[in-house]
Amino acid sequence: MNTFSTKDGVVTLSKPYSTLMCDLQQIEVKYTPNNYHGWGICKSFNAIECSDFGQADAEVFALNAESKLRIKGEAA
Repeated sequence: MNTFSTKDGVVTLSKPYSTLMCDLQQIEVKYTPNNYHGWGICKSFNAIECSDFGQADAEVFALNAESKLRIKGEAA
């Protein structure tokens, strides 16, 4: 499992796992903001797509996830 710290939270990658619904192994990428008491947002990807996932990718994922978690006009 890989963990990346970002400006507003943490991005975590799970270990690759298999499912009955998909031929390829999957990885779950989860973003947990610092101030949401453990709540976050996650997305599953094919493991091969995340083989070179790095800090820059974590920053982009966190920024995108932040935009989904926050209500427009709400203070951070």
